[in-house]
Amino acid sequence: MSFPARPMRLRQLCRHLVPAIIALTLMSSGALAAPSQLYGKSVIVSWQEDRQQTTGQDAQVRSISASGEFSVYISDAGRPFSRFAMTVSSARGRRTGTRTNDAVQGEGSARSFNFHGSAMSASMPRGSAGATQVLITFDSGFQSCSARVVTGKASGAQSTRTTSIITGAEVEIFSVKTSGESCRVQTGNVFGN
Repeated sequence: MSFPARPMRLRQLCRHLVPAIIALTLMSSGALAAPSQLYGKSVIVSWQEDRQQTTGQDAQVRSISASGEFSVYISDAGRPFSRFAMTVSSARGRRTGTRTNDAVQGEGSARSFNFHGSAMSASMPRGSAGATQVLITFDSGFQSCSARVVTGKASGAQSTRTTSIITGAEVEIFSVKTSGESCRVQTGNVFGN
């Protein structure tokens, strides 16, 4: 067995691998049955992201900082109910906005969940050509967790178009870098009545 003379650099590999992983998770139907240890519990993941984007009113690419939160409640029947929220502050700190998007697995939602052993992943479309995947790993007792959030674009896409959570106008996102993920598990329904 011979290896290529010039191995592919890590940056090139990530450029092709991340969109492929996101595409595969979006195509999967998702497993509906969560581990029984998660029944009646909520999982909350938070992160920061830095985006490069333009708006319909301004064609100049600008840097935007945002905070994301993804909350999931696993019912006593093992069914996930979820909420995706983003909060954005302008560079001058004058205008802020928060958008939430609720979904129930299997009720016409494009959000997809997969459970495998002590891991859970959730994938959701993000604009016209993008997607976000939240990867969660639990400890052996499902009492604590760690998370990784990945956002990418479809292969060949230079950007993804979506709606601004502040103005409601269309924005074009060229890149998203996520960092600072935190994860926690709590008993009960995070969406509580």
